[in-house]
Amino acid sequence: MLRLLRRAYAIFKAYVLSDLVRSRGFVYGLASFSIWIVLFMSPLTLFTDVETNPQRIAAYGFTAILIFMFYGAATWDWAAELRWMINDGRLEYYIASGSGFLPHYLGILPVSLIWLSIVMLFNCAILSIMWGPPLLYVTDIFILTCGFVLLLINLLAYALVLGGTVISSGVSGFVVEILGFILPVATGGLTPLSTLPKPLQLFALLTPFSYPAEMIRYSILEWRPIVDLQQLMLRGAITSLTFLLISIAYFRYQLKKILREGVRATALW
Repeated sequence: MLRLLRRAYAIFKAYVLSDLVRSRGFVYGLASFSIWIVLFMSPLTLFTDVETNPQRIAAYGFTAILIFMFYGAATWDWAAELRWMINDGRLEYYIASGSGFLPHYLGILPVSLIWLSIVMLFNCAILSIMWGPPLLYVTDIFILTCGFVLLLINLLAYALVLGGTVISSGVSGFVVEILGFILPVATGGLTPLSTLPKPLQLFALLTPFSYPAEMIRYSILEWRPIVDLQQLMLRGAITSLTFLLISIAYFRYQLKKILREGVRATALW
């Protein structure tokens, strides 16, 4: 255990220095993110009733961006990390040495959370300047906690699916396009299910992604979900755990496959 923690700390220290301290990409990322917030929020203000409180609009935007950024962390921090492991030979080392991926991901997980915290503080500041402080208040801490737990389970499973695709084929292109950009919108990740057309509502409820998003929105925005709260939590738990089990089985299958066939050369798409 002590050895595992030492390895995880070494990974954490290296990534903090390279990504958060020395990298200019950190500053560029915040600058581009501020532009993205303005572009993302503009349609909300254009098509919202003039009597709606601007702080309420900012709260909706804050929640949507929060959920989307968690998807982004799972895609570009956790899943895409496997591409870099393949490129510099770490993946083969971890497999051959039997040391596994756990210390590596224990090391980069806090870095992802630090980045997300900074981004969301920056997000709140931009929204406050343009529309006023987001009107957020926790109405049910239990449901909020359950929502975040289910969200993290979904993101872990989601990253395993993307990561398994990367190590098996060397690319993630079409899978990233579908899971990374379409699903958060189509499954209610960015907008409440009650505002979506009926066919999209039914589709969203068949996926695990919609349930934690609805629970989080209910807890901090008081937006009533289209499903009873007890059913929402029960269905969310079942679909999330099922998704996690399937993704673990898929990832392990892809690991066994590369042991037989070798690691693929990676590409961007």
